[in-house]
Amino acid sequence: MNFILKKQINLLFAIILVFSISSCKNKTTKIEEKGITTFSNQTIPFEELDQFLRLKMDSIGLPGISIAIINDAKIVYHSNIGLKDIDTQESLDEKSLFDAGSTSKTPFAYMVLRMVDQGVLDLDTPLHTYLAYPDIEHDERYKLITARMVLSHTSGFPNWRFFNEDGKLDIKFTPGTGFKYSGEGFEYLADVIAHLKGTERNDLQKVFEEEVANPLGMENAYYTWTDYVTENRVSGHYEGKVNPGWGANKEKPNFRASYSLQSEAISYAHFIIGLMEEKGLEKDTFDEMFKIHVENPEEEYDEDEEVVEEDNRSWALGINAKPTKYGPLYGHSGGNLSFTCEYRFLRDKKIGYVFYTNSEFSSEFEKELLALFMKE
Repeated sequence: MNFILKKQINLLFAIILVFSISSCKNKTTKIEEKGITTFSNQTIPFEELDQFLRLKMDSIGLPGISIAIINDAKIVYHSNIGLKDIDTQESLDEKSLFDAGSTSKTPFAYMVLRMVDQGVLDLDTPLHTYLAYPDIEHDERYKLITARMVLSHTSGFPNWRFFNEDGKLDIKFTPGTGFKYSGEGFEYLADVIAHLKGTERNDLQKVFEEEVANPLGMENAYYTWTDYVTENRVSGHYEGKVNPGWGANKEKPNFRASYSLQSEAISYAHFIIGLMEEKGLEKDTFDEMFKIHVENPEEEYDEDEEVVEEDNRSWALGINAKPTKYGPLYGHSGGNLSFTCEYRFLRDKKIGYVFYTNSEFSSEFEKELLALFMKE
């Protein structure tokens, strides 16, 4: 082989290698040839969707995004775009994990309903009969709280006790008579489930895997911190700078039903598909999960409380619903300091999406994405 020919072959291999590496940095999976179908039954070509995502990421300032789109209960589009960390400039990959924030509540609610089907607990039995709660025993009204009230945010608990001046847990109204979005209720319910299962709180991860993750195909979904999570969790960003969020303290992300899930779009999309296809629960139990328990509440949050507003949305069990001309749009948003995310789907049409971002700017992106899916 002469020198010139050898040099050309080496150059060809180098070009192939560079192309291979660059294409793996931000992998996009597309199943259907024509594109995706939206809530309004419009078809958006993949090229147009790719352009939309990158344009919005640039204009809004999202370092990275993991997104999956579901049509006919199948994942037809999936993409990891952007960076794990703006300092290291490391690109997202298939293993990249995001903080799921409050979208943690829906898989946990599903797990609770699995326990209901198995006769472990009853939705309307007061939780104190299973496990007393010393933090609130000074208020007898807590003995009215049921799993249904917790999952529909009617327990009377505040979102978090640390928003109270004294930092102590209290009850804002008689349980079952009003609405207040509450993470505290979910944490009490998690303690109850752990007690009924005869396990430690952190071992609820194993229960979650057995009852939810493994049956529904959530390959990457962790409520508790592991070495794998540490290795693959992307960096959060706040005000344009790297901010580790909950990851700043590795002791903090133990099993927290209301916020500690670490996942990515493909895994969570499989969970949504499970809901669409009514897998794993009795028909009556699914009906209870999706039934509206609180109609369009006027939410009242504590001063300085950071939450994603759920305007004009009614609440079912662990999930909310926004009325649209195409039917109830089910979903949930989430945000933990420097991570934000959202999922939305039409149950009957079996169309939906889920995305995770590693910055605080997803609410604007969600509005743009929803507008795209609703456009006629």
